[in-house]
Parts: sequence; structure tokens; C-alpha cells
Amino acid sequence: MNTTAPARPFSPKIDRNYPPPKLKLPPGACDTHFHFIGPQKQFPLKPNHVFSHLEFEDTPIEDWLKMQDALGLSRGLHVQSMMYENNYEIVLHGQCRFPDRLRAVVVPWSNITDCELEILTRSGVVGYRITHRLEHAIDQRMVARTHEHGWSMHYLVKADEQDDWKGPILKTPGRFVLEHMGGVDPSKGIDGAGFKFVLQCLDTGRCWVKLSPRISRQDTFPFSDTDPLVHKLVEHTPTRLLWGSDWPHPQYFKPMPNDTALLDMMLDWVPDESTRKLIFVDNPAEIFGFAPAPAGAQSGKN
Repeated sequence: MNTTAPARPFSPKIDRNYPPPKLKLPPGACDTHFHFIGPQKQFPLKPNHVFSHLEFEDTPIEDWLKMQDALGLSRGLHVQSMMYENNYEIVLHGQCRFPDRLRAVVVPWSNITDCELEILTRSGVVGYRITHRLEHAIDQRMVARTHEHGWSMHYLVKADEQDDWKGPILKTPGRFVLEHMGGVDPSKGIDGAGFKFVLQCLDTGRCWVKLSPRISRQDTFPFSDTDPLVHKLVEHTPTRLLWGSDWPHPQYFKPMPNDTALLDMMLDWVPDESTRKLIFVDNPAEIFGFAPAPAGAQSGKN
């Protein structure tokens, strides 16, 4: 009798061929949403993690550097993958390798010590990731503890569905971030309740929102159902928008898009060059504490 468990399917693998992008990014351009995965022999994923029905290829720091260099990015906010849950070892490793180039967001466990929080803060961790996939309710004690260390709160939510999270999010002490445009359903448009909540968060003056096509209900390019939402956000509050690739896109895109093509979406989403500089350079520098871009640096022309 064969008792070997059936092999799990692999998540779609990333495209490591990057044609030159049409969009020429300014110096100091930042990708504010990506994940390191592995090498899993060194940094194993949490057993029975939220996507454990799939196998994942290693996409370590070396792969990320190739992607950054190809797209013209020079900074990044490493968002700890839910597949690592509360294990911050890979985050600390990345911060120690690139303390100036990287900032990070982690998912601390409930009994993390103040000393550990201090170590993470000194290494360049700037945020606490709060996701409905790992927590049924917002841990207000951890919000308060990390806020004391100057961290921002980073919410992965579905704003059309999680009404019970809306009040606590609006009452967040200090700065907070909505990942993937608040997870709204683009079919509900700019008048949908979820998107109105995203605008309400921006109106607090303490919220930043990450632009991302991951909320699209389309399987392939052009992900045009996101266009009205992005255009409204750019019109509403361009000084508190961020851009995130979501590299290496674990399981969400089928087929897997090329990261150059994802970057070039910004030419249509944000045609104005000065506004793009806000989103890629100035806004992430303000909230995540990156050094100013080199004096006299000019943004690229298209």
C-alpha cells in the first residue's frame, strides 16, 4: 500500500526575463510591497501556512535584486509573507544585508519581548502587518506596543466585507497603510462602500494607500477594471499613495504577468511625471524614513 502523500501543485512561477520598461523611474524609486521566499532550506515556510495547499519556488533576495535593477527600483519595503506567519528571521536577515535600501513590515507574535521589538526597530522594521487571514480581530495591545516604537500599522483587509474592522482602523494611533487599495471589489466602482471607506481613511490625514492591480477581477492584462479606482485615488490624495509590485505574486495571478508590464501600468494610471515621483519616491520616503534622493536628481523622461 502506497502511503505517500500526493504532490502539491506549484504556484505559478515568476517570469525572470525583464524587457526594458517604458517607464523610466526617478532616483530613489521604491517598491512598497514584495516578499522574500527562501531559500527554504535556510528560511523554511511555516508548516500548514495559509497557502499550504501549494508548493512555492524560492524567490530569495538575489532574485529580488535582479527584478529591482531591471525595473530601475532602488529601494523597497519588504512585507513579511503570511507564509512565515510570526517568524521574522528572514526579515532581520534582509535588513542586516541592506539596512539603507530596505525597510520592512512584520507580523509579531503575541509574546514578543520589548527587546525584540527594539532590535527589529533598529534594523529598519517600520510596520506591523495586520491581516484578516491570520487574525479574526485586531490585536489592540500589539497596535499600542508597536506604535510606541514608531511603527505604522499595515492592514490587509477586504473593505467591502469587514465592517467590524472599519472603526478600529479609523482609530489607529499614528500612521497606517491599506495594502492593495483596501482589497475592494472593483466591480462596485468608486461609489462602493468599500472604496468610500478607503477615501475616508485617506481623509484622516494619517493613511497611505498602496496602488495594486491585485484586486482586479480580470485574469490577464490590462486589469482595466482597476483604472477608475486608481484615477480617483490620484485625484483625491496623490501625496499619500504608494506603489507595490506584490512580487513574487504568490498564487494570485494566473497566468503570471511580467513585472515590467505591471510597472508600465503606471504610465496609464498616473500620466503626470511629477505625481509619479510623489508615489515612487517622496511618499515612501516620508512614511518609511528613507533618506532623501540624491540632491539635484531628476526624474526620468519617457
